[in-house]
Amino acid sequence: MLRRLIQHWCVENETRGVVRISTPRAPPGKLNVVEEIKNLKRFGQEALGREETLQKLEVLAMEGNNRRLMCEAGVHKSLILFVVKCTSEDEEGRRRIKGLDESLRLLHLIGVPSNDAKTILIENDRIMESLTWLLHQEDFFNKAYTIVLLRNLMEYTSSHIVERLDPEIFKGIIGFLKDVVNSLNRTSPTVRDTVQSSRPSLGKKEPSKLDHSLVIKQAVTAALMILLETSSWSRNRSILVDLGAVSELIELEMSYSGEKRITELMLGVLSRLCCCANGRAEILSHRGGIAVVTQRLLRVSPAADDRAISILSTVSKFSPENMVVEEMVNVGTVEKLCSVLGMDCGLNLKEKAKDILKDHFDEWKKFPCIDITLLTKLLSSSPKDLLTEFNSRVGV
Repeated sequence: MLRRLIQHWCVENETRGVVRISTPRAPPGKLNVVEEIKNLKRFGQEALGREETLQKLEVLAMEGNNRRLMCEAGVHKSLILFVVKCTSEDEEGRRRIKGLDESLRLLHLIGVPSNDAKTILIENDRIMESLTWLLHQEDFFNKAYTIVLLRNLMEYTSSHIVERLDPEIFKGIIGFLKDVVNSLNRTSPTVRDTVQSSRPSLGKKEPSKLDHSLVIKQAVTAALMILLETSSWSRNRSILVDLGAVSELIELEMSYSGEKRITELMLGVLSRLCCCANGRAEILSHRGGIAVVTQRLLRVSPAADDRAISILSTVSKFSPENMVVEEMVNVGTVEKLCSVLGMDCGLNLKEKAKDILKDHFDEWKKFPCIDITLLTKLLSSSPKDLLTEFNSRVGV
């Protein structure tokens, strides 16, 4: 009402040079979403093949309520089927990838509801083939969107699918993590340069409003969650170790330090890969394997502590003693384990630390840099006595 009064006054005073205030356009809302959904249902895959349709849907999807409306209307299902169509070969062996970038980006925005994610992979086995193909393409951000989508679909699907995952999917995920490490270390072109060089046509399009750094972080987290869940099975653990997952995980942690959740997930995957001999050998052979696990102990969170001590315990028990002892001395693991015994932390953590120190006590004595008097005292004291001494030192 106030706007109309002002506009009426502007019209009456036009001769005095007053310019009429225009009526602002209403932001895209429910009516716009409903209209686009109607077009989508009316024209099906043909509508998604039009670039303007996908661009309109992406703009609308920036609003949370609109994303909910899209999911309720099944837009995510149409997008997934469109992605499958784009990545499938026709009779002449060609793929029609027009609209693929926009579809993946839009899928990333609206997500897949959990009740649909349970059945999507079971109902259409071609989806996994499409996602596998996408993971092996050059476009970095499309791979990031694909990994987040894959995690979304796998979270609620049948354990049979997770257990028998195609090794090519693991290869694609590990390759993505390697790309992330390379971009962080600047040993190869940055992510932005990689994207622009691999897809020169992107420079002509309006840039996405998505935060690329957030997309990468979400994709790294999703990738690690997939590896953590799938590494519960020995078959998958062997595949991951053979593909070099141990080395890439260690390199990722060395480059991506400071992210609590990523560290917890990385240590979780490593602790499972340590269940096989080749996995333990890979950790020992990597220049930063034991070092980075030791460094994260007592610095991140109780969950990270449990996983780090589990890795150190498994490696020390089942690997060649001479290699383990020398590496743990060189990177400061012995001192860190002594710190665990002398600090206020979980009893289980203390017990595992004490077991590691006891198992190799005779070997530790051969190194002049190890304080054997302190080590003997720590191993002979009860957890209660050590805690009392710790509290007295900190003034509790």
